[in-house]
Amino acid sequence: MRQTDYVILGLLAEQPLNGYQIKKIIDIRFQFFWSESFGQIFPALKSLAASGLAEEYPQEHTGGRAAKTYQITPSGKDALIDWLSQPVEKESLRLEILLKTYFSNYTAPSVMLGHLSAFEQSHAQQLHILGLFQKELENIPDDDENHREVLRVIDFGQKVNRAYLDWCRETRDYFEYKQHAPKSGAPKE
Repeated sequence: MRQTDYVILGLLAEQPLNGYQIKKIIDIRFQFFWSESFGQIFPALKSLAASGLAEEYPQEHTGGRAAKTYQITPSGKDALIDWLSQPVEKESLRLEILLKTYFSNYTAPSVMLGHLSAFEQSHAQQLHILGLFQKELENIPDDDENHREVLRVIDFGQKVNRAYLDWCRETRDYFEYKQHAPKSGAPKE
């Protein structure tokens, strides 16, 4: 199975959901470390249902076309638990800003300063959103099974975004120096 399948099974273990709800949850809760497209979610839901790991959840139709809602099956929960016990696959990190920094000697420092500014704004916004999630979650009684685990994920996201912001400040200083320095010298690292 693919990781998309396990993301969906994990969310269905929390509650019955349709594909649109799954996409919304991923986009809100997981945005700083995971993404899935509708093109991945809907085929995965069909595949999980066909393999007996999820099933369509009976729901009342109140007019109009209702989105299919799915719930996890006992086999699906077993598959999720089995996946959780497996070693973590090697993470992959793809940051275009780092590639552009690596090759930045082929462009003007001002170009890189623009890229850094956009990168910094994006991660400052993510840090702000994570802070809001943390405050909201800390104000909710600890009744949910994974309340503290969610706070650990938020903590990781905050630390990563703070590290990105620190790097941005240091790298911005470097490119500002390079922009105003004589051609012969950028500071040695």
